[in-house]
Amino acid sequence: MPRIAAPGAIDRFVEDHLGRWSRLADLVSSAAGRVDRLKADDVLELGRLYRAATGDLAIAQRDFPRDVVAFDLNDLVASAHALVYSESPTSVRRLRRFLLGDIPATVRANAPFILASAILLFGPALVAFVAGVLSPDVAAGALPASFRDELARRRPGNELPEALRLNAGPTIIVNNVRVAIVAFAGGLTVGLLTVYILVQNGALLGTVFAVLQPAGLSWTMLTFISGHGVLELSAIVLSGAAGLRFAWAILQPGERTRGTALRLAGIQAMRILLLVIVMLGCAGLIEVYVSPSTAPTAVKVAVGLGSGTLVLCYVLFADRLLRLRRHQRKRFLSSM
Repeated sequence: MPRIAAPGAIDRFVEDHLGRWSRLADLVSSAAGRVDRLKADDVLELGRLYRAATGDLAIAQRDFPRDVVAFDLNDLVASAHALVYSESPTSVRRLRRFLLGDIPATVRANAPFILASAILLFGPALVAFVAGVLSPDVAAGALPASFRDELARRRPGNELPEALRLNAGPTIIVNNVRVAIVAFAGGLTVGLLTVYILVQNGALLGTVFAVLQPAGLSWTMLTFISGHGVLELSAIVLSGAAGLRFAWAILQPGERTRGTALRLAGIQAMRILLLVIVMLGCAGLIEVYVSPSTAPTAVKVAVGLGSGTLVLCYVLFADRLLRLRRHQRKRFLSSM
């Protein structure tokens, strides 16, 4: 259970450590992703300040985890970590650390933005569905007649003709990635475009199910999206979170300059976007070859839940397994 900080404790904590945090942020900004851009003395100072900042972060997360200083300090430590432990650009070890360490840790560090993005997507979906069920005519009027007719004709296995699937796959993936990039880039509009994309897509999702509900076809749609929907919707939430992270850096840069805050936010947002692109690629393949197939509903649900579980395990445990592997290697070397 986190401690409740005494009044003024946060201010005193920031005042006592702000100088070295600012200096660490300046070094990270000067390095621009490559530690060899720093002088030898600066590299030594970077290591010392990084170790001190990790201790400060542990205190911040223990005593006032919900304060903005904990989130800002986490961003700073994550950026410094990439420099302190940097290796040659072609290093397989560095690539492994980036994929198994940096990306999962970044996603977890942005949990508040992910939660906000999920609310902005699924909140309007629920409202639109309930409103559409209560007022079917209004919901039907929100969708073009041609789209409603296409939805009504859908049956499991005929959503996408087999002859068109090979060509439709890249189109679906590109369209999904486009939506994700727009939601991500919307952060530069102080989040307004990001919020609009999330709310619009959520309202459309709820409206579609509301229109299909009176005809008893909502289960058909749910069956269709069960295979790819978990990955696709999760990717939209993550891309929205990346956009909101950008917006937060603009609106609340903290004690750093807005440029430095944006650069640090950009590093985190790009890591999230890389994961989003991979997720959308997998979701597109499932949407083309599994979702419109005549496979049993249980198979489609298993594919959806299984793919979602893999992503969740990756985010929660990949970097922890990497640290365990390092610890075991150190123990092995020390015993020789």
